[in-house]
Amino acid sequence: MTATLDEAVPAVLPPAPSRRRRAARLLRRWYGWALVGVTVLWLSYNVVRRVTTGRWHWSILLDSAPPVFLIAVPLALALASAAACGPRRRWAAALALAGLLPGVDQVGVNVAALGAGERPVPPGAIHLFTWNTNYWGMSNEDPEAQYRFLRKQNADVYLLQEHVIWVPGTAEVGYLPVQDDAKLRAEFPGYHIARRSELVTVSRFPIVAQPLFGPAAELPSDAPFNEVFARDKTLRTDLRIGSRVLSVYNVHVTVPTAIDLNFLNPQVDMDSYYRRKFEWRQAEVRAVADDVRHNPNPSVISGDFNATSSMGTLDPLRAVTDDATRAGTQVLPLSWRFNAPMNFSWDSPLAGLPLPFWRIDWTFTRGAVAVHRYELVSSEWLSDHRPQDLWFSLT
Repeated sequence: MTATLDEAVPAVLPPAPSRRRRAARLLRRWYGWALVGVTVLWLSYNVVRRVTTGRWHWSILLDSAPPVFLIAVPLALALASAAACGPRRRWAAALALAGLLPGVDQVGVNVAALGAGERPVPPGAIHLFTWNTNYWGMSNEDPEAQYRFLRKQNADVYLLQEHVIWVPGTAEVGYLPVQDDAKLRAEFPGYHIARRSELVTVSRFPIVAQPLFGPAAELPSDAPFNEVFARDKTLRTDLRIGSRVLSVYNVHVTVPTAIDLNFLNPQVDMDSYYRRKFEWRQAEVRAVADDVRHNPNPSVISGDFNATSSMGTLDPLRAVTDDATRAGTQVLPLSWRFNAPMNFSWDSPLAGLPLPFWRIDWTFTRGAVAVHRYELVSSEWLSDHRPQDLWFSLT
């Protein structure tokens, strides 16, 4: 009888995997499941954020992440999925890429700047300089530095926000006006000055009107300065330029949250706090959008909107204006928080750290306005906001 192959050759079993190899495989399996969980959480966050932004008061916190994270985080998760094994790798990669979709168009990339060359400025163009002065440089050792910096810009129109004094530790009630009209006139001879609340407009062109609208119009004439500061967030000045009138809106929208807010303080009703902030911000932006829409003059709307490209707060204004960013050469323009001196602090590991990941300063136009050049420039360590430098013409 002829022996079969199985009888002739004993079966050789592969060696059992070592303990280290079994541990590595188990670790990769758990890593894969953990990564799938993280990608599900990110996708859920991004979908909820996209759906609720500008519609729900708690979306203020969801919108606080820098917009660049909306692509950086899911791309990092997609790369991390390569270290997983089995179906978990495919699930993690697919979920990470899906997590890109809700925010990929809200990152704030200036597509028009890709491949753009130098932006020429024609003769006779108007130079506008907009700047949040960080409580008028309250932390600067040299009180003259702000004035020197502004004079050096040689702009036709200056729009200044936070031209105010804040007493650290007093929360929302410690604001005082800066009384420096005489100083401004001395520094900018021949210019015209308009001031209200924390906002100052300095113009080479005559100011022919300062229409009041929105929440500011509802304030009593004898309102204390803290109340004026809280609700008067737009200064419109109509400027006579030749035979035409240009409306310039100097804007500082209410901050969405105090940077030193203590979430563990039982005396603070967080829901009421964020509801109030949300309603104020919505009312301020809607008021500007409504006034611009009914304004027959060409208009420039510029300032610190305390809103990023991923927030729905600016949607009413974007719907009726053009974004000046397209005239810039910066692919990812950022305006806040840059390094600046700070003589007050709070209990936070992030206090005083430069974290320049946000863009909250914007300029919009409506009507016969052609923007030639737009840049976010250095504040030379005088403010944590980058100024907006803009050249435009009336068409």
